[in-house]
Order: sequence, then structure tokens, then C-alpha cells
Amino acid sequence: MANRVYPEWVQKQRTKGTTVKKNGDNYYLYKHSSKRVPGKKNPVPNDTYIGKITPTGIIRSGQKKVDVKNDDVIVREYGFSRSVELLCTPEWKNIQGESWHGILSFILSKDSPETYLSNDIPDDIDPHFNYGAQKKTLFDRIKKAYGIKEQELKSLSTIYLVTIGKNRMVSKISDDQQKVLDRAGIDLEVH
Repeated sequence: MANRVYPEWVQKQRTKGTTVKKNGDNYYLYKHSSKRVPGKKNPVPNDTYIGKITPTGIIRSGQKKVDVKNDDVIVREYGFSRSVELLCTPEWKNIQGESWHGILSFILSKDSPETYLSNDIPDDIDPHFNYGAQKKTLFDRIKKAYGIKEQELKSLSTIYLVTIGKNRMVSKISDDQQKVLDRAGIDLEVH
């Protein structure tokens, strides 16, 4: 196969293990690999879409372009808080009763002051509320039910919910963070 000549700004985005495909006037970057298939003489190509190549860089798959000139930008901790919220066991919720979400928000705000749940903290938390015991019970139940430790969940605290005007998106998730999310069966996409 002949090597294709692409503009310099396209060539700059090509790295080892990637390939460029052109469709019309647009260029797209793919992760290139191949796999053996029984019964086939040669390996079968397997390309995974990365994003569209533009003169200013790559617009990654799922990445949104947003104009921020006139919009307010709000950034809140999301990964740790949302994961704990999703992993709350029914038993823990039942113990807390109807106010379980407010108590959870209060507990999370102690470890993550910038939690996206900060507006859900009730003003009338019981002064006899035992934060330490409640937190220990919560994380003990999560560990027992899902096998996920509190420290693993805390590694997700650098995942943020970014709100720009009416648009909401989740910040970048590292490979290690994704492994924790996968083990817990959690999808942090904002719908």
C-alpha cells in the first residue's frame, strides 16, 4: 500500500500505533491494531476511533466543544461523591431513613468540600449525629457489598463535574480510575 501524504498538521497528530483516515475534507485518527482470526490467512485489522483531527488538535470521541465567553463555569468534585452515592447499600439507606441522602451529602462534604452534593446538605442535621460512626458504617457496608475500599473510591476525587451554562460534562478519567469504576460497575456519564 502506498504511503499517503497528509498536511503537516495532520501528520503531527500521528503517533506509533495510530492511523489517519480521510473522509471528504476531514481527517480522523484511529488506534490501529490487528488480531488473528481462526480460518484467515492474515491478521484482520481492528481500528478504534480516537477523534477528528483539526489544525488546532484532536477533538476526541465524546468530547464536546463549548463556547465559554458568556457562560458561568462551575467545577465540582464528582467521581468520589457520585460513586459513593451509587454504591450506598439499601441497608445503610434504611438505617438512615428518609434523610439518608442529606446525611450522605454531609459525610461526603467532610472528605470532599467541593462535592457536587454540597447543595443537598440539610440545615437541620441532628446535633447528636455521629459523623465518624456513620462514615465507618457506610464504607464498611460498601466494602462488604462490592469489595471496594474507601481509599480506592477516594482515588476518584480528581474526577470533576464541569457545568458550562446548561452543558454538563465529566472531566478526564485516568486508566487507574476507570479500573476502579469498572470493578464497581459505575458509569459516571452525565445524562
